[in-house]
Amino acid sequence: MDWLPSGAVTIAAIALLGALVSINRSRVQPPDEKKVWQLMLLGVAIVAVAAVVTQGLAFVPFRVPRLTEAGQLIFSVGCILGCAMLYEALVFWNRARTQMADPTDSLNGLSAVLVLAALVNFVVAQGGPPKHGLALWQLQASILACSTVIILLGTVIWVSVIGGLIHDRRLQLIALALALLSGVEIMALIDGDPPAIAAPAWLICGGLIAACTLIAPGTDIGTPYMSTNQPTIMGALLVQSFGVVLLTVTNPIDIDQGLPVTGFALAGVIGASVRVLQLVRDVSHLTQTRHQAMTDELTGIPNRRALLLAVDNALRNRRSAGLLILDLDRFKEINDRYGHAAGDRLLRHAAEAFATQIPARAFLARLGGDEFAVLLTDADTADTPRLAHNLARAAAVPLRDPKGRMLQVGASIGIATVDLPGIDGGELLRRADVAMYQAKTSGSGVQVYDSALEAAAQERLELIDDLRLALKSPAPQGNQIQVHFQPQLNTTTGRVVGAEALVRWWHGRDGLLPPDRFLGLAEQNGLMQSLTERVLRDATTQSARWRAGGHRLRVSVNLPASGLPDHSLLSLIDEVLADGMPAQDLVLEVAETSLMKDPAQALEAMHRIAARGVGISIDDYGAGYSSLRYMNDLPATELKIDRSFTARMTSDRRTAAVVAGTVELAHRLDMRLIAEGVEDNATLAMIKDLGCDESQGDLHSPPLSGEDFRTWLDARSPASPALSTRA
Repeated sequence: MDWLPSGAVTIAAIALLGALVSINRSRVQPPDEKKVWQLMLLGVAIVAVAAVVTQGLAFVPFRVPRLTEAGQLIFSVGCILGCAMLYEALVFWNRARTQMADPTDSLNGLSAVLVLAALVNFVVAQGGPPKHGLALWQLQASILACSTVIILLGTVIWVSVIGGLIHDRRLQLIALALALLSGVEIMALIDGDPPAIAAPAWLICGGLIAACTLIAPGTDIGTPYMSTNQPTIMGALLVQSFGVVLLTVTNPIDIDQGLPVTGFALAGVIGASVRVLQLVRDVSHLTQTRHQAMTDELTGIPNRRALLLAVDNALRNRRSAGLLILDLDRFKEINDRYGHAAGDRLLRHAAEAFATQIPARAFLARLGGDEFAVLLTDADTADTPRLAHNLARAAAVPLRDPKGRMLQVGASIGIATVDLPGIDGGELLRRADVAMYQAKTSGSGVQVYDSALEAAAQERLELIDDLRLALKSPAPQGNQIQVHFQPQLNTTTGRVVGAEALVRWWHGRDGLLPPDRFLGLAEQNGLMQSLTERVLRDATTQSARWRAGGHRLRVSVNLPASGLPDHSLLSLIDEVLADGMPAQDLVLEVAETSLMKDPAQALEAMHRIAARGVGISIDDYGAGYSSLRYMNDLPATELKIDRSFTARMTSDRRTAAVVAGTVELAHRLDMRLIAEGVEDNATLAMIKDLGCDESQGDLHSPPLSGEDFRTWLDARSPASPALSTRA
């Protein structure tokens, strides 16, 4: 029967590990409070049953040594299993409280028990041959029972602190019970008493723990309290360190006494090593995650977070730094027209082009969208302006996509430098951003930050916010966004045949703003669609009022450069036509320069508009580089000579010849020709002699509000006849 105690201990260890594995498998979802306390009661019940059985066997009338030893073994195994249940209940409680998930909690606890048992064995072994009178297996059972209680007490304190439950009344009572029980176990171990001697203390403390389930909760278990797994990592390292030290110093000990030390310490080190290996895995994963967090996924270059860290590092080390912010011009137009795949390809192309231009020590990053940044340090900052122009040229290199389309953008670049410490990375980034917006607004391409730009940049931001707010205001109360009208007269009859709608903005601080003060801001900040819709609806509303008063006129509305590719434009046109606007009375003016950006797409959009019966006007004709090839295909109904030609035609014979040729071209293509910018009678007489169909300019009238324009019409003539095809 000598094999019975050691075999029973082995079976108990296997049962303990099986129970822990089973419990860990149930950790898919954090348990509720009821399940936590059920698990705790189960642990108390196991200990209580083991204690009762042991006490019963101890008082059998006819003492049988083997029977008494079996009772002591049952008690030791019951204590270990019961403590395991209590430990798991506390781990569950902490997990639900802190949302900390660590599948090696149980293994950490078991490793700590084993290393503590090895430490106690080492201390006992230092006293020489055993004097306690207990068999080796009885001593080990007593040591393991004592170790489980001490580790359980430490776990209660650990859960209380990191879970924010230090004031929970139930945990306080459990800690008190375990502290008393630890004292009893330690005293029994020192006196050499068998484990069964502590059974009454276990029953008393178990009853106290069981009573905690009836106490009102001090803290809601479901309340999240974020924590980290740092305590479990530190605990694993501590357990591993103690275990290694014990393994190192066990050589001088007698083999019979050193065997428990070596066995327990080795098992504890192996268990704690699992957590250390998991830590290595976590560190590797953290390194990969950090790299991903610092890298732009599309281009593979550093992102905004990485740039700010690099800038702060350079400034912290008192190094001179230069920061360039690059914003791609016309990128949104290409992205909207050809799709995100083409836009992504263009961004990767730009990143590769920029990388070939910067110095080896420079830091290239993508800030987001179509914005990039280059950080220069030390000597590289002296050549910042030249580098900026090289980057601008690199951005302008066209890219041919797989469908054969040429994708080409430009770049607006802002530069900010700092030679002495005093500003942080965010401020340097802001200054470069201010310079970049100034470069984009002025069209200069490259702009160095100047403190004088601050006021202009702030005014620009305020103007954008004011414009956005003005566009959100309902049209009747929108005394900010106004539509004025300038008449168009037949050069032969002198009658008013049309009017061009011109947007104005009445700003509360700056008064009436001309279009060049805010149209560029609207285009750059995605407000052009809303602005175009406001102008078109107001213009058609005024046209209906004029018709009701007996004046039927064409109304011309300008489309922005991004207007033709906008798919919502056709829906807007259909809406205003459905509201009663005659299609033949509506003309949409498209600048010649915007047509030349993508003639194929412009041609398709214009045919869709013309199919609805709406007129199309080529505005500012001659200001760009006209293509006769596309002029032959465009379904336009009129040409408008740019005012720069009209102003010079009376004093420049060659300009007059160009206008005459344009008149001939327009009539050959069955289009009427309007000369805008007519300011005096001499110019009016010349355009009439050259054959221009209509004239527009301040000679006839400056742009007027809708009501003033109607008053002007009434004063000039009571009504206008129906319009012909050309006049």
